[in-house]
Amino acid sequence: MSRSKSLLTGAQNTSKSMVNPVSTSSQQELQFGADLVTALNTIENQYVSKEAQKKYLEIPELMSQYLSLNDTMTSTITRQKNTNLRLLFQIANDGLLGALNSKTLNEMNVDLNFQVLMLNKKVDDILSGKNEMVALGDVQGEFTVTKTFKLAPIYSYYIYLYGMPAYGVGFDAAKLSLLVAIMGKYGVNPYK
Repeated sequence: MSRSKSLLTGAQNTSKSMVNPVSTSSQQELQFGADLVTALNTIENQYVSKEAQKKYLEIPELMSQYLSLNDTMTSTITRQKNTNLRLLFQIANDGLLGALNSKTLNEMNVDLNFQVLMLNKKVDDILSGKNEMVALGDVQGEFTVTKTFKLAPIYSYYIYLYGMPAYGVGFDAAKLSLLVAIMGKYGVNPYK
């Protein structure tokens, strides 16, 4: 409650503040059990914040951890009588599921991009006449010699999907690991 005096009439005015419409005398701090606080912190730090920062590969894959967090939140939502708190707990639980879905969608996106890359390579091979034999017959004139090198397929695909890593940073090990798994799934040797 705030008390103020009108500048025009001098009359006293008692009203709730627009900034904090709840009276401070009746305001209480919410108390949650240790399990719920731990679950909420884990959901925020390991799932939702990683999703917000687009660090999908850092979101945990442990299904047992997800199920435990989901059980804690579901039981808390069920027991909660305050509709505002129930809504906040539901948002936290939905954020947990959303983060897991984002991680899965990111991995599926990398997988699909890899498939597109493989199909494009096959089309390029067909269009370039890679299977055609060229025979040297009567050769005249000058020859030039060039040296070419090929990156291992994993690095070529990495650069295509994620771009060239910054100077001095190197390739991201988690992204390379994901690519190795996807390439293995399609029978492509990542190193040859």
